[in-house]
Amino acid sequence: MEHVLSKTILISQTIELIAKKYKLSIEESRNRFYQSDVIEMLDDDETGLYGESALYLLSLYENYFKNKCIETERLLLRKPRIEDAKPMFNNWANDPEVTKYLTWNPHENIEVTKMIINHWLEEEKDPKTIRFVITLKNGGEPIGSIDVVNYIDGDPEIGYCLSKKHWNQGLMTEACKAFIKYLFDKGFKKVLIKAVVENIGSNRVIEKCGFKFTHQEYLEHQSSFKPNPVTLNCYELIK
Repeated sequence: MEHVLSKTILISQTIELIAKKYKLSIEESRNRFYQSDVIEMLDDDETGLYGESALYLLSLYENYFKNKCIETERLLLRKPRIEDAKPMFNNWANDPEVTKYLTWNPHENIEVTKMIINHWLEEEKDPKTIRFVITLKNGGEPIGSIDVVNYIDGDPEIGYCLSKKHWNQGLMTEACKAFIKYLFDKGFKKVLIKAVVENIGSNRVIEKCGFKFTHQEYLEHQSSFKPNPVTLNCYELIK
């Protein structure tokens, strides 16, 4: 009981420090704290963080947002977690409209989503893996994802998807612009992206982000999951 209480007090003190330092409400501070990986570290008894101060946890929290997240006006892009399976499944992975132009089919059940996230977590061990889930700052629940899906001659090709209920609000453009900046800041000089010709919404997002159309690419099979032929618009953005 004392162990649990100390954890509760430590978290409350840290949330109060966040609220005070960044002039946020307690609710906003709590949402942000639980978005970080500090709570996972606290859940691991071996870290010994229970004996640390709220100031130390604040420093871990700040380090997380500085080095492991991308923030925009309305969004927080963070690394995926296994707990994201349920919102990922409910918000976009099982929606045939979201996956209509993607290379994969809607997930039939949440077990498929869990398998995908576990695969993502394994891929995180590879430094070439660059992937974020997209969350709303005021909500915290994942509403989409954005990542590097391929490298062509060393240049990253990116892909993304977003929950249908968040379409037409400028959120994907906001996330994409921030992700592009993140890649440029990491030293990449060119970013690539492709979109199915018929996917008007995605092509519009790409153009709003400043990409330049380079050519079209015809594929006899969209992917190993989708045997239909497709024509892709190919774009690039040079720093």
